[in-house]
Amino acid sequence: MKINSLVLFGAVISLLCSCLQRSDLSMALNYADDNRAELEKTLSHYLFEDPNPEKFAAAQYLIENMPGHYSYQNSAIYSYYAYADSILADTSLTPEQQRDSLLDKTDRRFRAMPFLKKEDIEIIKADYLIDNIDKSYAQWTTCPWASHLSFEDYLEWLLPYKAAEYQELDAWRDTMLAHFGTCLEHPVKNDVEYNTTLGVAEMIRNEAYHGLNRYGLYTEAGLPLLTAHLQVSQTFGDIPDYALTAVLAFRAAGVPAVLDETPVGSRYTAATKWYVILSDRGEELTSEWDLATMIGGGFFPDERGPKVYRNTYAINRERLEYLRYSKYAHPFELGKKDVTSKYFLTSNLEIPIDMVSRILLKDRYVLIASAVRDDRNPWQIVDFGTMKRGKACFHDMGREVLYRVMGYDGKRLIHISDPFILHKDGSLEYISADTIYSQHLDKWKNNAL
Repeated sequence: MKINSLVLFGAVISLLCSCLQRSDLSMALNYADDNRAELEKTLSHYLFEDPNPEKFAAAQYLIENMPGHYSYQNSAIYSYYAYADSILADTSLTPEQQRDSLLDKTDRRFRAMPFLKKEDIEIIKADYLIDNIDKSYAQWTTCPWASHLSFEDYLEWLLPYKAAEYQELDAWRDTMLAHFGTCLEHPVKNDVEYNTTLGVAEMIRNEAYHGLNRYGLYTEAGLPLLTAHLQVSQTFGDIPDYALTAVLAFRAAGVPAVLDETPVGSRYTAATKWYVILSDRGEELTSEWDLATMIGGGFFPDERGPKVYRNTYAINRERLEYLRYSKYAHPFELGKKDVTSKYFLTSNLEIPIDMVSRILLKDRYVLIASAVRDDRNPWQIVDFGTMKRGKACFHDMGREVLYRVMGYDGKRLIHISDPFILHKDGSLEYISADTIYSQHLDKWKNNAL
């Protein structure tokens, strides 16, 4: 049903006036500095050229949450990608030789690449944003397997122009769909799977898995190949590489998908990052890890861990506040949402901290670390909390894990609690710090990343 154009225009103008008064949008526009005109061009496009309140709200969402998202912005990355392209095109090399060539190149010339970055809000172009909004919106409003999404679901599961930091601002939707979307042209029609989210996702997963010609999983392969034309031809990589490819392929086809991950190494499996789709039954269906595993088989039932985080485009406001006001700012990424309670039994913890330790603290924020199987660095920080009434408070901590609380004394992080096991029934068992390396405690530890 078409909406009267004058009514629609009036609604959009009203929306614009109210939005420009919102601090998040105005702050983001100011933060864009010289690139502000590109963001305003995007908003203007959905006011006058394509007046659509939902697309305008989508543009606003992307702009408001853009600070804190990064891309490489240096000619060196294009040099590296060009070299990677030549390596992957060299059929005389085995996948292992391709991997080793890229790793050698990284070690010799591109070690500093992770530091050569710019925030997307300073470099992104209006045409790129508009193209992503239009294509994702068309999928949401026309694909039967996306029609169950609310507008809020659409924003999180389908709209974002990237699914990982440092992902190239390229035409990944077109590239992924061209390589792994031919199955949509001639779908298998039956009463059970036809046009269901899971049915379409399985067709895409199957085509991508066989189309990639993957030869193996490797933990080291140089810099991640975060440009779409290399991702579809990569013959090696690790589970996070192929889980990311899955999410991009799904979203390119209109299948709502996100990446979930653990902040420490998995205890019993190789699962450190995996994908999730939102089915038309309202279920969040997980993979075991990457494209090689069927959807909906369930996350490993025996796995345990301290936290599970969802990679989101939306900024985690609690983390933003922590980074702004903590005196010791652990580098937590802003685009993470705590979804631990979807996977594990969890507990809210209130750990008493003795007076001597409290006197030493120079920050109201405290950190909680999970024990890992690494004698050199046995503790890995997984979350932050606050001091309240003499206790360190943390939310939704996974059970059957060995923890320790840390705080900042003005110079460094210090341990402010004895190690303790959070048991399956929610009880706490404190242990001596001298026994932390004992083998009988390994069952409470995760692997180091």
